[in-house]
Order: sequence, then structure tokens, then C-alpha cells
Amino acid sequence: MVDFVSSLGLYLGEIDGFEFHQFPSLERLSRVSEDELRKAGFGYSRAKYITGTVSALQSKPGGGDEWLLSLRKLDLQDAIAALCTLPGVGPKVAACIALFSLDQHSAIPVDTHVWQIATRYLVPDLAGAKLTNKLCSRVAEAFVSKYGEYAGWAQTLLFIAELPAQKALLQSSQSIKLVKSAEKKSNEASIESIVSLDHFCLEHSNL
Repeated sequence: MVDFVSSLGLYLGEIDGFEFHQFPSLERLSRVSEDELRKAGFGYSRAKYITGTVSALQSKPGGGDEWLLSLRKLDLQDAIAALCTLPGVGPKVAACIALFSLDQHSAIPVDTHVWQIATRYLVPDLAGAKLTNKLCSRVAEAFVSKYGEYAGWAQTLLFIAELPAQKALLQSSQSIKLVKSAEKKSNEASIESIVSLDHFCLEHSNL
């Protein structure tokens, strides 16, 4: 899905076999049909939301680009509320947009995975409770209270660290550190033994 949308934007170049494109303009996205989006894997609902959002943005006074840029001047809650007026955009998606595109560094996109992280490390008293909009707000507050103005990025790192592929990398990295630590201690012990032996030999050579 990401590759399909990326391919619609201006080609920028290639690095290590990966092609890079600009994010497609609203005008370019407006020429993509629901059927094309469904074939690209977006499904019926997402395809409908994307075309609906593109139309909604194009109808904004001054155009969608200007409207989106104006959201950077709003506080977080107002920006999220504005984004939630678009088709298919709920609080989580709005928080993602605010964090990654509107410089709202304390935005916390809360889903079941982030909820599990929060109940494990920040609000263990809520473990077992059902996630509601009210509790989403409490989770966001807990992250901000713990990590401050860049809480959104801290949450992102914790989220990524919980992904199976990343866990495997972290475990591998930890194993390498343990091996290196053991090797370092072994080398230090060997050096100490050699130094001690040298001292012993010197002392006894003068007897």
C-alpha cells in the first residue's frame, strides 16, 4: 500500500535499491479511483475514506494544503478536533498526523499496543480495564507527565521496540554486548595475571 501511494509522487532518486518519491499532491491523489486503491490493498472502507478526504480537503477555502498548514498554528486538541472532521479520521489517526506532520511532539496516538505499553510501564493500575476514549486521554497524559514535550517520540520508540522484528534485533544486540563484556573482563584478567607474573619474576630475580 505504501509503495503504491509513494509511486504516485515525484521520483527523487534511489539509495541502496530503495526508490524515494515525494508524497503525492492532492491534485494527483484526486485522479486515483476507489477501485485502484482497493486493488492496491486499501480495502473498501479505507479506499472510500481516502477519496472522501481528498475531496474534503480540495473543497477547503484556499485549498487543502493551506488548510493543513494552518493546523500547525493550533494547539494539539484543536488540531486533532479539526482533523477528525475528515472522512474516516478518528482520534488515533489524527494524533498520528499531528505528531508526524504538524510538529505536535506531545501527541500520543493510542491503540491497543500503546495501551499495553502504558499499562505495563506507566499506569499499571489500569491493567485489565477496557480501553475507552476517556482512558485514551489518561494514557496520553501519563506519557506527557513521564516524558514531557517530546512524549510522542518517546511513545514511538517504545512502540517500535515492542515489534517482534525489533525485539529480535535488541536481543541480538544485547547478546553481542554481553559477549564483548565477557571478552573484555577475560582480557583484563589475563593482563592482570601477566602483570602479576612479571612482578613476581622481577622480585625473585633480585634475590
